[in-house]
Amino acid sequence: MQILQLEVQKNLPEIIAFDGHNLLNSNEPRVVQAHICWPNAPLNENTGLMLISHNWGGTWEMCWEWCKVLANKFNLICIDTDYYQSGWVAGDPTYDHGFVQAMDCLRALYEVRNYLIENKMPFNRQRNYAAGASGGGNISQMVNKFAPHTFGCIIDLCGMPGLTDNIAYGVGRLNAGYSCDPQAENYLAKHMQEIRDFGNLEHLKIQYECNPDNQVVIVHGVDDDYCSCADKAQIFANMLKTGFKPEGYFITPGMVDGLIVLGTGHPIGDRAYIIAKYGQRFISEQGKFVKLVEADDFERKSKIVYPVTGGVYCIDYTNGAPLITFTTEK
Repeated sequence: MQILQLEVQKNLPEIIAFDGHNLLNSNEPRVVQAHICWPNAPLNENTGLMLISHNWGGTWEMCWEWCKVLANKFNLICIDTDYYQSGWVAGDPTYDHGFVQAMDCLRALYEVRNYLIENKMPFNRQRNYAAGASGGGNISQMVNKFAPHTFGCIIDLCGMPGLTDNIAYGVGRLNAGYSCDPQAENYLAKHMQEIRDFGNLEHLKIQYECNPDNQVVIVHGVDDDYCSCADKAQIFANMLKTGFKPEGYFITPGMVDGLIVLGTGHPIGDRAYIIAKYGQRFISEQGKFVKLVEADDFERKSKIVYPVTGGVYCIDYTNGAPLITFTTEK
């Protein structure tokens, strides 16, 4: 990890650079940056870690103010990653949709976690959380899937419901730019959709075995015309089927308060304070409902395996920074 900028008062890194996850079938190295927002109060044994992720096409700067709110309200070190394809615009290559992007975010968490340990700085290894809106909600769900022992709670605001056909092929307002033609360079194989589906029942069962107490909070406007509320409600139902106890807030006109919750469409409202409003019981420092983890995937040196059509995906934590691979059936 390279420290690019220092916050002088505390001598703590504010922006770091580290090795991002390679694209599948590529050995070309990538360097990723992450912004770290430290709470104003000194770190202590209960300071937690939280990934904050921006939207599809956005950039990390969009979440810097959110990080300040959440870091100080909940005693968290907030990590805002400039993940793969940040700043994506229509016409760019096919949109990754939470795959390499989630791995970049998990690698950012790995780097910050190691920095704290190596410098003997106090923090609570059991307080790991993630949150984001739109594309960031999708990434929050994906880091939860790829690191199923790691997060006590994730908060998904109006996130995309996996790489559905509508999104993949541009049937609705979102177009990830894929093709259903097996001969096309941008062909979307079935296994690529399955690994990006955080409502996949078989995969949810694996996640539940890893961390049955994991808390997912979904906040989604019923009139969202970018990310389907119906699709997200089905994912919510699948989580219930596999034993999880997610909380779902599907925003109707009667829930709009004009202060924090401003509408039933995709924007919803003041996103930092919506995260705080609906997630506070689970991410606060104390309380009956606070969600903690016993030991995260980094500490466990886990290997998480998800079977898909034609093979398996494995997320490997045994050698440090997590690595995801796809192996075809033989």
